[in-house]
Amino acid sequence: MKQVKVEWCRNFIKSFFKKHCIPGGGVETNCFWNAAEKSGLWERGTYGTPMSEALADLTTVESINNCETGEYLYSIFRLK
Repeated sequence: MKQVKVEWCRNFIKSFFKKHCIPGGGVETNCFWNAAEKSGLWERGTYGTPMSEALADLTTVESINNCETGEYLYSIFRLK
């Protein structure tokens, strides 16, 4: 994997949120990871990467559950 800088990842995250934010203010996590992988800034199966650091700095993770049953539906990243 190429050498990726945390600042590149922060810029990617901010840009991605501007373009793909769902109503309510979040980005679905799998959608984000797929885009990050395609961009070359993240590699599937890696942990402790610059992308992980940038996400920890800029976002929180929230689980979305079904209102009626309380079952887990999906997770989103929200900007802090």
